[in-house]
Amino acid sequence: MKRLLLIFLALFCLPGAGFAAEAPELTGSCRFSSDARSTEFSLMTDGSLGTYFPFGDKGRSLEIHCDSPVWGVSVSLFNRYGQPMSYDLEVQTDSGWQKAAEGGEYLVHWHALSEGATALRLVCTSKERLRIAELRLFGPGDRPAEVQDWQTLDKCDLMLLSTHPDDELLWFGGLLPTYAGERGLRVQVAVMVPCGGERQLELLGAVWHCGVRAYPAFLGFVDNNGGSVKGQYSRWRGKERVQRVVTRVIRQYRPEVLVTHGEQGEYGHAAHKTTADVAKTAVELAASAKKFPQSAKEQGTWQVKKLYLHEYEKRPLICDWDQPLSAFGGLTGYEVAEAAFRFHASQVRRDWHFERHGEHDNARFGLYSTTVGNDTGLGDFMEHIPLDSGI
Repeated sequence: MKRLLLIFLALFCLPGAGFAAEAPELTGSCRFSSDARSTEFSLMTDGSLGTYFPFGDKGRSLEIHCDSPVWGVSVSLFNRYGQPMSYDLEVQTDSGWQKAAEGGEYLVHWHALSEGATALRLVCTSKERLRIAELRLFGPGDRPAEVQDWQTLDKCDLMLLSTHPDDELLWFGGLLPTYAGERGLRVQVAVMVPCGGERQLELLGAVWHCGVRAYPAFLGFVDNNGGSVKGQYSRWRGKERVQRVVTRVIRQYRPEVLVTHGEQGEYGHAAHKTTADVAKTAVELAASAKKFPQSAKEQGTWQVKKLYLHEYEKRPLICDWDQPLSAFGGLTGYEVAEAAFRFHASQVRRDWHFERHGEHDNARFGLYSTTVGNDTGLGDFMEHIPLDSGI
């Protein structure tokens, strides 16, 4: 029981966290009003990522009035279908409403205000109806460690290409806390199947608490099981389309190393198998200017140095996720990943659970392709890869 408590405490002890002057939350003492049809404001303050306040269409506004000045605002958007959503954050001044920030690039935004304000409002600026899953308001001080403040990478060290939200932990164990949280590398998570609004937000919480600071790439494929690799490509509207999308994301983020699912799809899931299959091909396609010339022109070509597959038996690499991580107070990669998995609340309710080793050992990988030579047994994805700096 004591060990479990330490694991949860570590979720809020990530690199760079400052607790001496952490901003207090004011949400519970603020009042809301809106010209939207709904007045169920509790839907965006109930702590549930599966509920949302149906804000409204372009031009609709949500006003916020607080007795104490607000210095920071966290907005989580519920976006089931991946349509563009955007808003302006405005503060009331003596001369009227003034724009202070805008959001919509990410599903979760942190807005630090230059001056405290007791009256604020959000204004929908997109054609797509705005849905707010969670709205949190803070007083003066440091942004709390658990509040997400995402960055966009133009270059990553390691890309984890997973199929669904939760796969990034189930099949890859302590990879994220070890390489992002502990080592501070630029780790880019790319997810083939976003799986709807709630599961996307769950994934953001899980990877943030593993130390990932680069906003994940959601590739937009539909959530289904095609039964076979051929059937999955068909469900995802063709093999060439899937190759084009994955090739583009590789060229966009330029990973030195790419890690993905096993060829057998762990427990046989066709979407997992297809993710591995397209990764093997896209690594080659991304390096050729003749393949998918539009993204080659826009982003350039890119040669991934090493590709690892989960459970690949040739040139094996066994990761040690039992090593204590100083960035997480001495907890191991396994322990941090297990605690982070609890952010996938919808899957926990379905009785999915994180396994330390299990039938499909999430510490067992293999080097499928390399341009920098074979590994020497160090158990390190980044062996032979010169790095500059993390984020």
